[in-house]
Amino acid sequence: MKPRVSVVVPARNEEEFIGACLESILKQNPPPHEIIVVDNASTDRTGEIARSMGAKVIYQSKIGLHIARQTGLEAATGDVVAATDADCVVEPGWIAAIQDAFVDPEVVEVYGPIEFMDGPLLDRWLSRYGFPIFLRIMHLLGQPNASGGNHAVRRQIALEVGGYDVPYGEDLRLVLKLKERGKILYLPKARVKTSSRRLKKGRWSFYGLHLKNVLARLLGRPADYGEDYYADRNR
Repeated sequence: MKPRVSVVVPARNEEEFIGACLESILKQNPPPHEIIVVDNASTDRTGEIARSMGAKVIYQSKIGLHIARQTGLEAATGDVVAATDADCVVEPGWIAAIQDAFVDPEVVEVYGPIEFMDGPLLDRWLSRYGFPIFLRIMHLLGQPNASGGNHAVRRQIALEVGGYDVPYGEDLRLVLKLKERGKILYLPKARVKTSSRRLKKGRWSFYGLHLKNVLARLLGRPADYGEDYYADRNR
C-alpha cells in the first residue's frame, strides 16, 4: 500500500511566489494527502493566497525556517512529509516518485535535484546538469545531500529523532540523524525548480559556501552554513 504524502511549505512574506508553488503541487498526479503552508509571521498576503487555493494554513509567530518546518512536520497527518520552499515549483511526477520510494518500509528519507528556473544562463546550466552529478557522487560517497526545498521524510521516524532541531543547516542535520534509522535515497525524477534569489549576494559567495561545507562533511566535520545564508531564506 502506498503511503499518504503531506506536503509542507514554510513561507514568510512570499506572496510573489506562493501561488505558483501551490499550483504546481495541486497539479500532481497522484495528488497530495494535504498541503500545509506554515505562515511564518508574514506581513503580506501569503496566508490569504494559500487559503484561497485550498491549502491548510498554520500561523507560526516565532520566526525561523527550522521552526516553520518543524511546525509543519508536527501538524501533518500523512505517513510521509514532503517539503519544498515557497519560491519553488515541483515538477510533474514529484509526488509519484516520492510515494513509490516509500513503499519500501526501510526508506526513511528521499531527496531530489533542484535547479534554478531563472537567473544567469551559467547558473541555470550548472544547476540543471552539474548539480545532479554532484548529488550522485555525494550519495555514492555515503554523504546524502538533501535540501530543505526538495526532500521527504517518514513522519513518525523524523519526529522520533527530533525533526528540525537546529536553526542553521536543519535539513542536513536531519539527514545525519535519519541515516542511523534506515535508507536514504536519491531520486533524480523528483525534480524541483527554484528562484535564483539565492544568488543575490553573488555567485561565488553562494557556491563557495556550499563547497566549503561539502569538504567539511567529507572530512567528518560538521557543516555550518551560518546565519547570513539562512537569513535570506527567512525573508
